[in-house]
Amino acid sequence: MRVARLAAPLGLAVALAGVAPLAGCAGLADASAAEPSAAARSCPSPWLSGELHAASSVELLVAAGDTIPASRWPAYRAMAAEVAGCAGVGATMTLRPITADSLTELPLFAGEVPAPTGQNAVNPLRYRSDLRTFVVKTGAAFDRLPQLERGVTGSDPMGALQAAAGDMRLEGGTSQHVVVAIFNGWQQSRALNLFRYGQDPAASTEPALRALRASGALPQLNGADVVIAGLTTGTARMQTSDAQLAELCTFWRSVIAAGHGSLKLCAAALPGISLTP
Repeated sequence: MRVARLAAPLGLAVALAGVAPLAGCAGLADASAAEPSAAARSCPSPWLSGELHAASSVELLVAAGDTIPASRWPAYRAMAAEVAGCAGVGATMTLRPITADSLTELPLFAGEVPAPTGQNAVNPLRYRSDLRTFVVKTGAAFDRLPQLERGVTGSDPMGALQAAAGDMRLEGGTSQHVVVAIFNGWQQSRALNLFRYGQDPAASTEPALRALRASGALPQLNGADVVIAGLTTGTARMQTSDAQLAELCTFWRSVIAAGHGSLKLCAAALPGISLTP
């Protein structure tokens, strides 16, 4: 998918640590970030900055535990760090894990991107300290993701999206909300399993929407923008083709539109992040 690049916004970008490439999910606990710099740096993705800089809240949904595709954790973590780095000053960021029971999972992090206002405006050292604290806390939260729900089958991004929608509904108002979901694209839960629809995930759209509406589980996004990244062909056993990945995007676009949201991107990676191990 070709993505138009937007001009870099005025939003604040914070420095987030990188990780060493890994071969797969084994040993993911060793992928913790190096000690981050306290200084602010440019956001690596002008496109993502354009999406996030005006948002009052950013809901970040990231695959956790065994829902992380083999060898994809370094790229997933880098994309999560990019989101935290590109969020605008003063925005609230919430990190939610995507697991087999996403709807009931508590956030791993919820906090505000430090802004150069109030005491921070007159005390650069305090502002620098707040930035460092934000970097450290978000990095620590990202590093917890691989260890959650290990050995559990299934993945419920729909539940995570529903939880994020509930948060945004509580906030109310007319502020802009953005949801960024980083996962492999597949929904595998007791209520909805896309693998049951054979070679065409998009064929699940209509029956899924009927079931979601009937159960009240359709995420009510109320004008929020949604970005999906991390789609992957996965293991050879899954036999996922590029065409199926496009059909997955068709499915999610329909679900998000039914919930009055807008899908801005559905791709293997966020712009500015390489998936090469």
